[in-house]
This record gives sequence, C-alpha cells and structure tokens, in this order.
Amino acid sequence: MFDFRLQVFHTVAKRLNFTKAADELFITQPAVTKHIHEIEHYFKIKLFDRNGTKIKLTPAGETLLQHTEQLFVIYRTLEFEMNTLSQSHTGKLRLGASTTVAQYVLPPVLAAFHKKFPEITITLLTNNTEQIELALQEKVIDIGIIEGQKKKSYIKYTEFVKDEIVLVSHINNPLAKKLTIQPEELKRFLYY
Repeated sequence: MFDFRLQVFHTVAKRLNFTKAADELFITQPAVTKHIHEIEHYFKIKLFDRNGTKIKLTPAGETLLQHTEQLFVIYRTLEFEMNTLSQSHTGKLRLGASTTVAQYVLPPVLAAFHKKFPEITITLLTNNTEQIELALQEKVIDIGIIEGQKKKSYIKYTEFVKDEIVLVSHINNPLAKKLTIQPEELKRFLYY
C-alpha cells in the first residue's frame, strides 16, 4: 500500500546488492536501479557509493535507512490497528527461530496460526541464537524465538515454552537402575 520505492531502497540497503534485492522483491535489477535513481533524484543526493560490483551506503543513505525503518514500524502498527478495527487480519509476520525451535516447536504453532489467520503471510528465518538476535536488532524480523539464556539489553525476552531435557540410556546401563544420578557419576560414562 505504501511507497514501493522505499521498500526497494530498504532491501538494497540491507543486502548491499541490487541483484539480490531484485530477486527478493520479484522485480528486475534494472527496475531496482530505476527506483534508486528516482529516490536519489528526488532528494538530489547519492544514497550509495558504487565501486564496481560493491556498494555501500553514503551518509545520506544511512539517514534514509534509519527513517525508512522507523516508517516501516509505523506502517506495520497502522496496518495492525486498522485491521483490528475492521476485524480483518492481513499483512506479513517475519519470524526468526533458532534451529531446534524451528524444527520441533514451531511447526504445530505456525499451522494453528495459519489456520486462524490465513491472510497473514509468515516468513521464517532459521539460524543460531546469536544470528536471530542480530536479525531482531537489525529489524530483519519482527519476533525471534530462541533457546538459551542470552541476555542482550536491547531485546525483551519473554518465556515461550518450558523445555525439558531427559537423560536416556540402555536398560542394562548401571545408571538406569538408579532413581537419581549425580552429575559426577555421568563422567565415568563419557567417551572421548
């Protein structure tokens, strides 16, 4: 609904690659270049420094990227509130999850969500905990679901599911007959 040129700029600025941005946006690379030139013409300033196949943001590009990200937050909030008022739920939810969560926890949750809100498009980025936290910081995703005890000051952590780790062994293992096992007892059974 909102200015597609800003979405093109944002994608190029995050990927620092016109071709990758074109692929992600399902448009041609010349179309991406045209949109970027139109924004540069409008503001009468260069947004990217180009050096052969490499590009980087200029100070003006950095400024526009910051404002574009703020605008996208406002757009998502506006869309959410308008959909809430109209009882319509559409839009895009960008999730990130660490590998184990993505494989074992999310499939039934996402299936139930999709059944309840079929008009909402969900994208899922799977990576390790540190990369998911980074994607959240860089606003590549809206919500991240990770395992572990990471604590970054710029992220609000909320417990999602309790995880239980269960020790299993062969029935003939001497430890299998005990009701409780001390951690030191496990060391005898480690193989290097």
